[in-house]
Amino acid sequence: MSPTEPTPFDDDAPFSLPHASIRLRPIAEHDVDAIMTWINDPEITRNFAAFSEPISREQELAFIRRMRASRLDRLFAIERVGEDGPLIGTAGLHQIYWPARNGRLGLMIGRRTEQGRGLGQEALRLLVAYGFSRLGLHKLWLVHYADNGRMRHIAGKLGFHQEGVLRDEYFHAERWHDMVRHAILEPEWRAARLGSAADAG
Repeated sequence: MSPTEPTPFDDDAPFSLPHASIRLRPIAEHDVDAIMTWINDPEITRNFAAFSEPISREQELAFIRRMRASRLDRLFAIERVGEDGPLIGTAGLHQIYWPARNGRLGLMIGRRTEQGRGLGQEALRLLVAYGFSRLGLHKLWLVHYADNGRMRHIAGKLGFHQEGVLRDEYFHAERWHDMVRHAILEPEWRAARLGSAADAG
């Protein structure tokens, strides 16, 4: 697919990498009930300002349909490779701006029993690979609350660079929050992959 001629998902083939324990499968309408088990849990969504109000099943289903039809988004279900088990979470590329070939990354590990196992980092690594290798994007970025040390650590490990702090960017839970923005460029990602391959050889 040319990055200048975006289309919605043209198939439902999952995306993964060698030796990965999880894969990204294009989100489907049948995922809605699994998502509803965590989408209104404040312990799961506490780092997401967009989830300040309860979300109904109808609203979530409509969102999934919009994502599947969108030319500016790619939303995935996170699931284990080789297993037909429960949904782990969701990961997405959003706000894709095709003229400049950039997009925003989003990630949520919704299943409590899968948290703290490094799956968020692995899912983000897959999402970056998908954005650069499949969509032909040039730059990927993410933002997180300034006090979200876990995401800051993951971004650093994956080669993202901090680009700045957005002061008082969100008002959530009765107070203002600074947001930190990180980004990675395709040449940086490619160089890191080549370096890892050389070290392994």
